[in-house]
Amino acid sequence: MPVTGDFDRFFLHLPPFDREGDFDAFWKNSFSELKRIPIEPSFTPVNTARSPFDRFDVTFRGMFRSSVTGSLLVPVGVRKSRTVVIIHDYNSPHPYAGYPLDENIAYFFLRLRGHGDTPSEEPEKSPGYMVDSIGDTAGYYMRGVYLDACRTIDVLRLNDRLDCSAIGFIGKGLGGAAAVFAAANSSRPTALVLDTPSFAYLPESQNVSTSEATAEINEYLSLQRTKKKLIKKNLSYFDAINFADRVAGPALFTVGFRDTISPPQCVFALFNHFKCEKTIEVYPDDGNDAGGAAQFEKSIQWLKEFFNSL
Repeated sequence: MPVTGDFDRFFLHLPPFDREGDFDAFWKNSFSELKRIPIEPSFTPVNTARSPFDRFDVTFRGMFRSSVTGSLLVPVGVRKSRTVVIIHDYNSPHPYAGYPLDENIAYFFLRLRGHGDTPSEEPEKSPGYMVDSIGDTAGYYMRGVYLDACRTIDVLRLNDRLDCSAIGFIGKGLGGAAAVFAAANSSRPTALVLDTPSFAYLPESQNVSTSEATAEINEYLSLQRTKKKLIKKNLSYFDAINFADRVAGPALFTVGFRDTISPPQCVFALFNHFKCEKTIEVYPDDGNDAGGAAQFEKSIQWLKEFFNSL
């Protein structure tokens, strides 16, 4: 992708929705199926001496009865903490490692299904989840990822140290798409930080993105050429753009014009379909780390202002 600082070149993307006729019925049935699965939440304390947070290892049952895990940090001594859910990118479980956290907010770091359970476990190769049951929308990996993100809200509501009357989300890359889905299907006020979101505007992204998720799907298609039309149709059920106009907001985006993993034209296509209050932080000279730690700090402050406005 050519490197450019031309804002207009990227901003002018507003592709049409490509929802299939049974799009809404598919997701309605998906939620009905999820509701039949017991949550079975577990909050296991972890020793965190001299930390400003109490930490808990969290497990619950997600779609397909899979065990979903994450780490919950709750400010010490705070009775009811506002809560931010952080969803990492595909095969990159610790995008904000070492970044400082505001000590007045609780954070739940949701692990995408199939990813490592320990902070020291870093990926070595692309795991292949993005083509897991890709020919069957009902069994597809991303159906589980999206519904896990929604169930996270129900899980956190069961912890009496958290105030989940409103929820904040920070989604990085593929985690941004999951956050969009969760917000679009939540009855609670939500605020979204979409940090270089991906899995949006897939007809374009699949041609230009250098992400591992894109590479897995394209490699599969290169070996299954006769299934290309079917796969394109199936992916439309999971394209983040198709949920964008259902988010009540507000939303804060970040984008880097040198980003080849989450291409800026795809980020802007998603941004342009949001109808809620929205802001985008543009970094003309940055790639996928757009803004880095400084932008993360700004994003946390933005979420605090959202909570304080309620």
